[in-house]
Amino acid sequence: MHTGPRVTWEQSESSSRLETDEPARAAAAYLAWPLAFLELARNGPTRSSLWYRAHLRQALVLGIACSVLLFLALALPLGVVFALGGPAASVTITIYAVALVVDIIVFGAAAALLIRCAMRASRGQLFSVPYVTRFSERIFLRKA
Repeated sequence: MHTGPRVTWEQSESSSRLETDEPARAAAAYLAWPLAFLELARNGPTRSSLWYRAHLRQALVLGIACSVLLFLALALPLGVVFALGGPAASVTITIYAVALVVDIIVFGAAAALLIRCAMRASRGQLFSVPYVTRFSERIFLRKA
């Protein structure tokens, strides 16, 4: 019997036969990360396949990371205006105009990443997202 973080990514008897709705539910978890949280809390550790649980963990961490990144991008102009001590109105408008472009780029990149992950999960693929997979394994696969 294998133990440790690698177990999540290995095929087992339960993960080799995916239930018909697991890929669709995993894809939905990437698009709406609170669904991943609710599903992890509801199902517990043994009610679903290893494949599905790995995707739920990854979707939850990725969703929270994207939410934090989007929040920081939205708060950036306010921080710059405060750091400059409340500059003139024209400078403030310029800061917010540049920040709007940055917000659109960050939102587009996050949306593209989440949609790509959802599409791959809906096809039943098992994949890792750089940094996110390792971090989710650290969080969820701690030794008790």
